[in-house]
Amino acid sequence: MYLYQTTFYTLIVSLLGLAQAHAQAIDTTNLVPNPSFEVYHSLPKEIGSIHYRSLPYWTANPKQCTPDYFHAKGGKGFRVPKNLCGVMPAKSGQAYAGLLVRAGENKVDKRDIYYREHLMVKLKRPLREKYRYVVSLYVALASYSNYASAQLGIYFQRFPEEIAWDKKYLPRITTPEGKFYDQPNQWVLIQDTIVALGGEAYLMIGDFNDYKTRQLKKITQSTQHHDRFNYQRAYYYIDEVSVIELDKFDINTIPHLTITEQRHPPNKLEMKTNFGKIKKGTPVVLNNIFFEFAKARLLPESFSELDKLVALLKKYPQIKIRIMGHTDDVGTQERNQRLSEQRARSVVNYLRKNGIKVKRLEFKGYGEVHPIDSNKTKQGRQKNRRVEFVIL
Repeated sequence: MYLYQTTFYTLIVSLLGLAQAHAQAIDTTNLVPNPSFEVYHSLPKEIGSIHYRSLPYWTANPKQCTPDYFHAKGGKGFRVPKNLCGVMPAKSGQAYAGLLVRAGENKVDKRDIYYREHLMVKLKRPLREKYRYVVSLYVALASYSNYASAQLGIYFQRFPEEIAWDKKYLPRITTPEGKFYDQPNQWVLIQDTIVALGGEAYLMIGDFNDYKTRQLKKITQSTQHHDRFNYQRAYYYIDEVSVIELDKFDINTIPHLTITEQRHPPNKLEMKTNFGKIKKGTPVVLNNIFFEFAKARLLPESFSELDKLVALLKKYPQIKIRIMGHTDDVGTQERNQRLSEQRARSVVNYLRKNGIKVKRLEFKGYGEVHPIDSNKTKQGRQKNRRVEFVIL
């Protein structure tokens, strides 16, 4: 008897509410055709059914890889819920896809460590420039896998680019760095909001790191399922892929920002903004920035403040900034230093995902060494746990 527990983790590292955006009609149509893999040309009976075009719309990428299809009416080993990779009911309907995301250390064939699979689909229509889209999918680690990955992502392209075996790509959506999906038999929601560049017509799912930067870990020493083909691999089921248009990103709806450059001295920069008056080199505290407790994951309540910073950086593309993370003195110095760096990096990742070029951004963590108030009171510690930015 198997007990299934479905847990929903919402990874909202996203822009869910731009400041005072114009109200527009929202098209809730999912732009992904056959999003839950319910429609098929043929029921699955062998490994690599998607490679052999058992599904309409969806293809294998690169062409040589062999992602799998599972259906309640499929052949032996390719059914739902029980199949050759594990035991897992569909998130909805009767079907899901399967991806060998990364291979572990295979003593039989060393070449296998470079192997990775991706799914690709052509959207119902291309994404529109400067429009916001909520992008999501559900993933579940197959129960016979003894490896887990931390780098599942979604990559958009205008054309059907073929993924190279050992090349690094920059997905628009990726899971948080170091976040391993290592619990089998759980559907996990990965969700983010993007602003489209315009013309993106193809969506791809998989691991887009190269071999050197992969994030893979062994999750069990058990050899119970050693005879299963996905045992030495990080193998994930995929279901309910979605791209839904929200509205147009209109930067002019964000409160007006002004800038005044002083001629003397030439490197002096002073700005009057909705952060107040800012001087070059003077740190500015970002108010209302919230993270999960003792973690570096941004909470949605932070997005309004960060959107103001996005607006400032887009309006004045000559500006370069450094994001600085700080903690209170609770815990060890080593932990606080690491946490401050991770939180500063999370803010930089938010800015980067919303169109700010990485060359304009730096980050640094200072741990507990630069308090602005006493750490002996609750209020003081709260002030010391902060994120700042400074114009370079």
